[in-house]
Amino acid sequence: MKALPNDLLSQYELNITKYTYNRSNYILHTNKGKYILRKMNIPTEQILFMYEAVNHLQANGFEQVSLIYPTKKKLPYAVSRGQVFILQNYQEGSEVEFRSIEDITGIVKLLANFHKCGVDFTTSYRSCDDNHIKDVYSYFTKRLRETAVLKKKIAPLSQKTEFEIMFLRDYRTYETLEKIALDCVDQASCAHVMEQARLTKSLVHNDYKYHTINRLSSGYILTCLDECTYNMQVLDLGGILVKIMQKNNWDISLLGELIGVYEEIRPLSVQERSVLKALLIFPEKYATICHNFLQCRRRNNYSMYEVKWENMLNYKDQQVRAAEFIKDNL
Repeated sequence: MKALPNDLLSQYELNITKYTYNRSNYILHTNKGKYILRKMNIPTEQILFMYEAVNHLQANGFEQVSLIYPTKKKLPYAVSRGQVFILQNYQEGSEVEFRSIEDITGIVKLLANFHKCGVDFTTSYRSCDDNHIKDVYSYFTKRLRETAVLKKKIAPLSQKTEFEIMFLRDYRTYETLEKIALDCVDQASCAHVMEQARLTKSLVHNDYKYHTINRLSSGYILTCLDECTYNMQVLDLGGILVKIMQKNNWDISLLGELIGVYEEIRPLSVQERSVLKALLIFPEKYATICHNFLQCRRRNNYSMYEVKWENMLNYKDQQVRAAEFIKDNL
């Protein structure tokens, strides 16, 4: 087991009885309970931002997030041998399952409460006015253009890779989904939601996935906010709903229930709903694969994306039917 550096331990007021090492982290057993020294691979500026965000959320009543404990010098991180760590309370739990109704309902409620409390946040470490707010309309437009560029690049080739053959066979379906998504949102609606995010100084998790959520006997908790920043909160919601839909065959009735669960806690504006509709329809996985292929310099080194493409096709028909329903009914 990797030894716990003395210079790291000495930066905190802790009485350690024993510790274990797991995945670059130290689990500490103390006279005050269990803690985790978590190795961080993000800039210290982001840790400072995250520390103040967690404190803001707690002050606003959101307690389902792991606290970050400062060092003796009142810093939210410690440095040892060039590596950065943060200290958080450690709670035994399990990962959530995206096919469990109880879990997916719980994590949507957790996100809604996080969003409800994550507003009016100010910090000296970052300005909301200067922070990049994602322009969904421009992003979708750019990705749609890339589809046309990729088709033009692949079609004339006399010898095509397996991925290129797969692309030409299926791209029309996903290109249609991209166009439907763009039809569901206009620049004005998107600009309004972006401006509201700035005015309300809204926090987003920015990486809301199963590995950042823990199921405890008492409920659900956010284990980390490593990527949190200012942005449109509907991006978090759209992202997690798409992941849930992919695991549940794009079950539209389930989608409606989950949006209702979210809005009981944190209602959506008309403009946010139109952006959400576009996010749910837009084939993000397809667009990402195409973008990465365009950036790839070696055509024959792309087998990993063939697998991703095939996995995407497993729910293509359900995704298309869901898109038609979302367009007309959401």
